[in-house]
Amino acid sequence: MVGSEVDHKYLGTYAKSTISLNPILSAGLYKLLGLSTLLSRKLLRARKQRKLDPTRTTKSLDLYRHIIWMAREGLTMLQNDVLPELANYKGPRYAFLNELHVLALKMNASFLHIFVLFDHTYQTKTTMIPEFVSKEGRNGGVPQVNGYIVPTTTAALSAYAYMAPTIEAFNRADITANRLLPSSHPLRLSVKLEFSAFTYDCTRDYETSRMIAKKAVDEAFSSMDPMDDESFEDAMEMVGALGAMSKRGLPPSPQPTRHKSVRSVDSDNTTPGRHRSVRSNEGRPNGQANGHATNGRAK
Repeated sequence: MVGSEVDHKYLGTYAKSTISLNPILSAGLYKLLGLSTLLSRKLLRARKQRKLDPTRTTKSLDLYRHIIWMAREGLTMLQNDVLPELANYKGPRYAFLNELHVLALKMNASFLHIFVLFDHTYQTKTTMIPEFVSKEGRNGGVPQVNGYIVPTTTAALSAYAYMAPTIEAFNRADITANRLLPSSHPLRLSVKLEFSAFTYDCTRDYETSRMIAKKAVDEAFSSMDPMDDESFEDAMEMVGALGAMSKRGLPPSPQPTRHKSVRSVDSDNTTPGRHRSVRSNEGRPNGQANGHATNGRAK
């Protein structure tokens, strides 16, 4: 989600590197970095809370509402200070900002993801009205163009105001990542991971969620793009999480069982390499071996 370590790493890098290029963009990135760092701690704390009881005021409910408020502030910063400035740097001439374009769209989807997860799925019920409105055409609430993934949802889920904008935001981030970044890039894998989690937790389309994760893992392993050690470690961490998502909700695979006739070599009854008729001399009285006694007679 917003608190991803990979996202913070790239956010801090570009906040520093864009100071000379565009001070307004850099300042917006620094503000986003500060807010997302604080928000990540709130999200971690929320994961450790017991299941929320929305029928009464609790500390959990106050925490969820604070998370939603911070996500709304982050979305405002992103849409007012970052996305408009970043729109001026597109094309091959600004290819060095490709990662930032993907990151900005991913964070946009992440903030909306928080609205759906905490306001609707967890029933915090803040009665928010969407401020994010796409200019692209819709068909049934979700754009139907090549490359879009449209999770299946129930009527109740589809009726929630932020559901369609969030699905659209994830698709925009996913398509942009596929176009601008190699399949093994940590940021592209980060987009896939959160898209898979959103599809599972919020739209409850479990099969599509597993499909997104499995396809991302397959594409990452088939990639031949070079990367440094740090990026490789980040990518492997993401691939591990995606591998877990690709099996989420599935019954555990049966463990292979051994045939009854196969016995362990460590059995107490037999010792490898020795016949059972051969007995150890350990524990016998001095002078006795192999069942023969000397009775103390002199040789």
